[in-house]
Amino acid sequence: MVRDKSSAMKILVTGAGGMLGQALLPCLDSRGHLVKGVDKQEIDVTNYDQVMETMGHAKPDLVIHSAAYTNVDQAESEPDLAYLINGYGTENVALACEKYDVPMMYISTDYVFDGEQNRPYTTWDRTRPLSIYGKSKLAGEKAVQRHLKHFYIVRTSWLYGPHGRNFVDTILKLADEHKPLRVVSDQYGSPTCTLTLAETIADLIETQRWGVYHATDGGVTSWYEFAKAIVANRDDVDVVAIETKDMPRPATRPKFSVLDKTTLINTIGRELVPWQEALAGYLQLRGQRTEAIR
Repeated sequence: MVRDKSSAMKILVTGAGGMLGQALLPCLDSRGHLVKGVDKQEIDVTNYDQVMETMGHAKPDLVIHSAAYTNVDQAESEPDLAYLINGYGTENVALACEKYDVPMMYISTDYVFDGEQNRPYTTWDRTRPLSIYGKSKLAGEKAVQRHLKHFYIVRTSWLYGPHGRNFVDTILKLADEHKPLRVVSDQYGSPTCTLTLAETIADLIETQRWGVYHATDGGVTSWYEFAKAIVANRDDVDVVAIETKDMPRPATRPKFSVLDKTTLINTIGRELVPWQEALAGYLQLRGQRTEAIR
């Protein structure tokens, strides 16, 4: 079912209670779309019958599937659950979209790559995830491609934003403890704010140009440099660079997971917001909300 590009759509968003979902709903609503969000309390994506019933009632023009298992380290000890949600759950949504002839957008990750190359990954580069999380998200990608002709797969990275645990808020909280912050300096990527990603997604769905896209904020940095930027106005915080080997984690992270966004930029017709600008906007918003609470 392909609609006139200029018309508003009925959009069903899974994972509506998540960090990206809570940014998507108001953004899409502001564009004139009729948006229905469902979270894990309202739909269990691992329940085939429930997914089919939800789709039948909602009758959307597009499904944006942002519901996911996202605990990267915990997935190493819960592989069955990660695959159940990210693989099987995504396949259920894809099957429902196939049955009702509805296009689908699947939100994926830079962790489908191994991070071994020294240039940004294009959408055509070979996937080789290193972690259970990355492998389970790739399983979701394959399910979408297996069942649907009209789909978007949107890979993003290093997400942060309102309404969810994220690196920016963690660094700010640790900074208040006035202890040195030890941050990995040999992993590179592109921080992405959910607020700017939501706008990018809203632009993309208006094109109806299906396919695989890479969507992050512009620019490249390390976790260490990102942390320094977060606390740049704090003279009382010392950020110390360490290597990945100095902070072992259960899940292996890609060293270089920068995503090439050329296809996306050409499709939506605009450049993407630099990560520094997106971060400044988020920090300003976060400050305003803190003042409002006080």
